[in-house]
Amino acid sequence: MTDTLKDHSCTVSIGGRTITNLRFDNEIDGLAGKKEELASTGKQLDESSSQNCMETSAQNTKLMTNSAQPITTKITVSGKELETVDHFKYLGTIIIEEGSKTEILARAAQ
Repeated sequence: MTDTLKDHSCTVSIGGRTITNLRFDNEIDGLAGKKEELASTGKQLDESSSQNCMETSAQNTKLMTNSAQPITTKITVSGKELETVDHFKYLGTIIIEEGSKTEILARAAQ
């Protein structure tokens, strides 16, 4: 999977550094600045999984945008269209479409 992601290009940057994904344990969160980049990442990961006798779970793979424009591109994994969500939890932090307010409240409650 690391080889699949190393050549992926992306328009998301934090502090001037391009970020294409977040990885921890068995989770991979792909990042993209454009819907075409997101579709490409999903396709690359799905193909790489298949080549290594693994399967990417469409049930556990979700899409989220923090753009005012919804995701209109059909993105599939293992032939199944991925669900779009408005939030997800990553390493104990709640990530939402609108920004960090929920994340700050979640940390304050701990």
